[in-house]
Amino acid sequence: MQRALKLGKNVFYEHKNGKRAIKMILHYIFLGIISIMAMLLLCIIINKNETITRKLKFYFTSAIIGTIMVTLCEIGTYFFEKPHTNLWIQSLLCDVIGFSVSPFIPIFIAFAICNLEFSKYKAWFLPPIISMFFTMLSPFYGLIFSVSTENIYTRGPLFSIFILAYLWGICVLIQETVKLTKRYQTKSGFVLYLLLFFILFGTTIQIIFPMVHTTWICIALSVTIYYAYFCELSEKFDAQTYLLNRRAYNCAVERMEESSQASVLIFDIDDFKMVNDTYGHPYGDYCLITVAGCIKDIFQEIGLCFRIGGDEFCVITKTADEAMLEEAKNKFLKKIEKCREKDAKIPNVSVGHGIYKKGLCKVDEVIQKADDQLYEFKNRSKNIFVKNI
Repeated sequence: MQRALKLGKNVFYEHKNGKRAIKMILHYIFLGIISIMAMLLLCIIINKNETITRKLKFYFTSAIIGTIMVTLCEIGTYFFEKPHTNLWIQSLLCDVIGFSVSPFIPIFIAFAICNLEFSKYKAWFLPPIISMFFTMLSPFYGLIFSVSTENIYTRGPLFSIFILAYLWGICVLIQETVKLTKRYQTKSGFVLYLLLFFILFGTTIQIIFPMVHTTWICIALSVTIYYAYFCELSEKFDAQTYLLNRRAYNCAVERMEESSQASVLIFDIDDFKMVNDTYGHPYGDYCLITVAGCIKDIFQEIGLCFRIGGDEFCVITKTADEAMLEEAKNKFLKKIEKCREKDAKIPNVSVGHGIYKKGLCKVDEVIQKADDQLYEFKNRSKNIFVKNI
């Protein structure tokens, strides 16, 4: 009687555990399907975005397709990887695709958000290609992984090659993320670092606990967040000079009203139309980029740098120190002069500034003062030029 009761309990618990396992599998499968649907929707949004070049669309789409493939393979793994079943070929196929594609995804994300040229950085794909090569051989030699005819998965002796290739992709993404935060004057760069930590954390969990499948959902969320961040940068920054654009400038001017003190510096390239007419628009673009680079090098430590018009730039700082502003202006003018020593065709740049103190003046008055000082500077420069002639 006791033996029968014990047997009955075992059957009951096995039945209960079986139900729980089925629920868990269904949970993962439907979560994966929802993730795939979200990725497909994101892919449509990206390809309908008329402000993104074909090259960037290709990079983003490649990352999304890779993520969808990995997610499908993870779903297949849940469904097919049942020990002592005849589904080992399906399990093997899912593992081959998943291990082959995963290391490429972070690199495609890096290419997309940083607008990289494939011809210059194609060597970055070498480690993932090597990993893919060994993965393709794994069904025959069990190098990266193996799946027995009893459908039991085990890691192979060269599994570390896959790990290194994947970490290589993450390192490329980290490197380009750091460059991105330096190139753009963004205070939300820490968000990208948190995002990288999120990817590493999810990947590490799956490496330590192979049965916990977290990598795919981390990558899916990361692609979405990276695209959102890319769109934010596109809205705030000038694509040509990497300075903040007019829209960001208008927001910064509004915020000045709330500050206790601030200063505004306005820059204008002298005779820029003549430069375009004489040397052509490509050289004019080169001059814009050169001047923007000089402004950023000198002023980004003390304020935000903007391109507010064709050949007009602005810096807004939180300081009201006249001496500091004059020192920074002199450093900038010397830097421009050094550029002109290398290339005499680069035009002069006029600059003026105004200081805002809450309660003593209005922001509009400060901007007007900076503008007036700029034209005084421009007229003085022209007079000096005429006298020298």
